[in-house]
Amino acid sequence: MKPFKHKDAKTINEAIALQSKGKTKLIAGGTDLLGILKDKILPEYPETVINIKTIPHLDYIKEDARGLKIGALTKLEDIASSPIIREKYKILAEAAEAVATPHIRTMGTLGGNLCQDVRCWYYRSPNQIGGRIDCYLKGGIECYALTRENQYHSIFGGLRFAETSCQSACPGHVIISTYLSQIREGNLFEAARVLLQNNPIPAITGRVCPHFCEQSCNRGNFDESLSIRDIERFVGDYILDRADEVIEKPGESTRKKVAIIGSGPAGLAAAYYLRLAGHRITVFDRMEEAGGLLRYVIPSYRLPKDIVTRTVKMLENIGIEFRLKVDIGKDATLNNLKKEYDAVFIGTGAWNPISIGLDGEESVVFGLGFLANVQKGIKKALGKKVLVIGGGNAAIDVAISSLRLGAEEATMACLEKREEMPALPWEIEQAEEENIKIMPSWGPHKVLKSNGKVVGMELIRCTSVYDKSGRFAPTYDENVKTTVEADVVFMAVGYATDLKFAEGVVNTSSGLIVADHETQATNVPGVFAGGAVSHGPATVIEAIAAGKRAAIAMDAYLKKAGNDKGNAAGPLLKFNAEYYKKTKKLKASRIPVNKRTIDVEDTPGFGLNQIKIEANRCSNCGCVSVNASDTGVALEALNARVKIVGARGTRTIPVAEFFGSFPNALEEGDIVTEIQVPALRDGARQTFVKFRLREAIDFALVSVASVVSIENGICQDARIVLGAVAPRPLRATAAEKVLVGRALDDKQAAAAAEVALQDALPLEKNSYKIPIAREMVQRAIVILGTSGK
Repeated sequence: MKPFKHKDAKTINEAIALQSKGKTKLIAGGTDLLGILKDKILPEYPETVINIKTIPHLDYIKEDARGLKIGALTKLEDIASSPIIREKYKILAEAAEAVATPHIRTMGTLGGNLCQDVRCWYYRSPNQIGGRIDCYLKGGIECYALTRENQYHSIFGGLRFAETSCQSACPGHVIISTYLSQIREGNLFEAARVLLQNNPIPAITGRVCPHFCEQSCNRGNFDESLSIRDIERFVGDYILDRADEVIEKPGESTRKKVAIIGSGPAGLAAAYYLRLAGHRITVFDRMEEAGGLLRYVIPSYRLPKDIVTRTVKMLENIGIEFRLKVDIGKDATLNNLKKEYDAVFIGTGAWNPISIGLDGEESVVFGLGFLANVQKGIKKALGKKVLVIGGGNAAIDVAISSLRLGAEEATMACLEKREEMPALPWEIEQAEEENIKIMPSWGPHKVLKSNGKVVGMELIRCTSVYDKSGRFAPTYDENVKTTVEADVVFMAVGYATDLKFAEGVVNTSSGLIVADHETQATNVPGVFAGGAVSHGPATVIEAIAAGKRAAIAMDAYLKKAGNDKGNAAGPLLKFNAEYYKKTKKLKASRIPVNKRTIDVEDTPGFGLNQIKIEANRCSNCGCVSVNASDTGVALEALNARVKIVGARGTRTIPVAEFFGSFPNALEEGDIVTEIQVPALRDGARQTFVKFRLREAIDFALVSVASVVSIENGICQDARIVLGAVAPRPLRATAAEKVLVGRALDDKQAAAAAEVALQDALPLEKNSYKIPIAREMVQRAIVILGTSGK
C-alpha cells in the first residue's frame, strides 16, 4: 500500500474543508476503502485519508412521530441488534445482519455500506496482477463485462455514468446511444428530439460530417462500428419533413435581442439555441442566400442545396430573422450592432484566399471562389486539364467538380505524404475512384505560361511539412522538380478570415479572434465568436459545437444567470440480444461513376427498416456492474432518504437518487450524515431475503426487500426492491401493481414474480440469475402473505 497522510476530522465542516485540499478519501469503517488502496485498483491514489470516525454525534438511532433517524456512523451491528429497528423496521435489521461477517459488522457503518464502491472484477482488478483494468468507470472506453465474463453482473441493463466513447469523440457531444435507443423502440420523434439537443442541423451533418464517433464506436472492437452517419442522415431528413411537430417551441420571450454575423454552421447553431431560450435573433450575411459554406462551398453532389434551403426555412419558422446581402463593415458596423443588440455572435468563417507569394500566382484560380460560382450556376469547366494545389477536402471538391463540369483530366498536388493528407480518407478514395491523379509530397514552385496563357506548373519535391515542434514549416529539395501540364491551376491551400469590421475585438497574428474555448466570449463584453473565425479551419460539427457553447454562455450573460447542468439520474439502459451476434456494418453505396453529376447527390439514403437494423447493433454502452449494498435495498423498500452535507450546503435526497450516479450522488466535499426512514403504516409487513453462494460472507447474487400494507386480507400498498440485479437497487413497480388490491396468496405471488422479471435483459453468462430472482420475489411475497396469520 502506498503511503498517505492521515487526518482526524473533529467536525463535519473540518472534514468538508480537508477534502478541498488535494486528492483525498474519507474513511469510516474502512472495510471497503482499505482493500481498494491495498490493491491500487484506482488510477489516482489519495494523498490524504480523512478519518471521519472522530466526528462526534453521528452514531445514533432516534425515533419520533415522523419515523426513524440513523446517524451515518452507526455500526451495522448496532442496527442489526437495535430493539426499535428489529420491531418496527425489521428489514433494515435483517439487511444489516446479512452484511459480511460479525467482525466486519462491528466496524462497518451504515453510511459506509451505502457508499461502498462497485463490485465488478474488471473494476476491482488489483494493480499487482497484470495491472489494473481501466474499464468504463475508470475513464476507459468500454465496460468489458458486456461481452466477456459477466456471471454476477446486471440482468436489467446498465447505467451510463459518463459519456460513451462515441459521444466523447463527437465535438458536439451528441447523445448518440440515447437517440439510437429511441429508434430501436420505434420512437423516431423522441430520437429526433434527443439529436436536436446537441445538433440542430443533422440532415446536413448526416451527409458531410466525418463522424469521429464511428471511429471510436466500441462495436468496432467486436465486429464493425455502427454506421452512425447514415442513421443521423435519416433522422435529420425526418426532422425536416416534420419540423413543425419536432422542433420545440421557443421559450418565453426575454425581450433580449441578439445579432448573429454569418449564417454558416456556427451561426445557425447559435441562432437556434438562443431562439429556443426565448431571445429575438437576427442573422446577418453578406451573401444572397443563407448557409455560408454549407451552401456555397460544399458541392451539391455531397450536400443538396434543397437540404440547406429547408434547414434555413425550419429556423425561420421558429422566429429567426435572416437579413441577407448585408456586409458588416460596409452596410453596418459592429459598434452599431452592439448598440442595437444586447449581444453579438461573430461566425463569419474564413473566405479570403491566402497568398503564398508564388511566381505567377496572379494567374491561378482560388478554389472557394470557384466552388461558390458553381453553386451560383456555372455549368462549364474552366479548362480541359486541371491542376489543383492542395490536399484537403476543398481541393478534392474542386477537382471532382471540374471533372463533372467537363474537364478531361484533373491532378492534385500537395505537400503532404499520402497518409498525411488533411482530406478525409474516404474523400481521397473517391478522388482516386474518379480517376483524379494525386501527387503527394509535391509543392508549387512556378506557374508556367505561354503567350500569356497558363500551360502548367512547375512543382518541387517537398521533403517535410512540419518541423520537430509540429509547426508548419515545409522544406524542399531544390534538385527535384517536375512539371504538370494544365490550362487552369486552382489554389486550395487555405483561407483566412476578414476581421476588418471587428473593431476592438482582439485577434491573433494569424487573423483569428481570441475567444474563450468554453464560452466563446471575446475581450469585448457581450461579443462572442465561434467557428473558423476563432479556431481556424474545422469540420461542420466542430463549428456547430462552438455555436452551441456560445449560445449557452450568451443566454447566461443575457439572463445574468449561471449554467446549472444538474445531475439527474437516467433510466437503466436496455440492451439488445442481437449485439452478441457478429454482424456487418450498414454501408452506403455511391451511384456508378459514369452516372454521377454536379447536381445530384452521389449517395442515396437508407430506408427505415435498414436504419432500425443498424440501430439494433448499438450496444448502448454503460456499466453493468451491480450495486452491492444490502442496506441500500432495504432502505429503498422503506422509502428512506439520505441527508448529505457539503460545500454547497445541506440536501436530503431519496435513496433511489443517491444510487443514480457513479458511485453515488456524492459530489466533491460531500459527506453522508444521516439516513431518514419515514414511519410505516400500522401493521405493515416486511421481509428481506438474500441468496448468496456461501452462507456467511458473500455478496448477494440476488436480494429482495419488501414492505406491504394489508387491510382485511387485501394489499393496499407495496414496495418491492431487488438487489444485486442492476447497477442500483431496482424497484419492481410492475410487480407491485399486480399485488395492490388483491390478496397475497400463492397465485398472486407467482404472478408478481413473473412480472418482476419480465423486462430482464440477461448478458451472455448470467441468465441463471433470472429464475433465482423470480423465486426470491415469490418467496418474499408468500412470507408477507402469511406473516400476519
